Amino acid sequence: MTTSTTASSKNNAKRGVKIWAVALWLVIWQLTAMAVNQEILLVSPVSMLGRWFELISEADFWSRVAFSSLRIFEGLILGVALGSALGVLASRFEWVKDLMTPLISVIRAIPVASFIILALAWVSEKSLSAFISFMICFPVFYTNVLNGSKSVDKHLTEMANVFKLSGVKRFRYIFVPAVFPYLKTAFNVSVGLAWKSGTAAELITVPNGSIGELLHQAKIFLETADNLAWAFTIILLSLLFEGACRVILSGIERALKGR
Repeated sequence: MTTSTTASSKNNAKRGVKIWAVALWLVIWQLTAMAVNQEILLVSPVSMLGRWFELISEADFWSRVAFSSLRIFEGLILGVALGSALGVLASRFEWVKDLMTPLISVIRAIPVASFIILALAWVSEKSLSAFISFMICFPVFYTNVLNGSKSVDKHLTEMANVFKLSGVKRFRYIFVPAVFPYLKTAFNVSVGLAWKSGTAAELITVPNGSIGELLHQAKIFLETADNLAWAFTIILLSLLFEGACRVILSGIERALKGR
């Protein structure tokens, strides 16, 4: 049996275990809902999916998904850009690192709810989810890119100096391979956090046309099926964003490595 066949078999086995794990929890959820027998407390996955299919057939569903997705995407991209840029600078200049350390520590320590309340004074309700997503993602990318930049092999850097490699080649063949694993980790962590913090901001500020607005309404009117259907939507969107980021990053990495 070849190495590739063995690896493929292991991946299929892992995928099978994950599917069975999800199925097990769905069965537990269904049985618990049947035992409780009060939809106001806990709806079954069948009822939740039924309500979700009703929601996706409405135009309002897609407009709200677009509204929230755009703003959370804006926050994520801004966090990637600024966090990565400052992470690289901090790896090269100690004074930048010293300047950023207190700020990063404060951002990490402040609860998301406190951030939302503080930001309301100077950010509009419609832009708040983008701002909060940015504030949550920024330190993750800063720290990971900083650590990735520091992990660059010094021997390779010395060889590049000896052979007088251009800045472009240094970036492509030395910097990218060192930083990309850290960047991938940052995306894996940040996408879910961006969606959780962004929708939390919408839930508190209730901007018109957002997912958070309907989550707020579902909470007030005790519409548990709607609440879980929108939560399911957020999970799917987060997974979709994460998958798209993974594909894009892999494509960029292959292109930079010339594969």
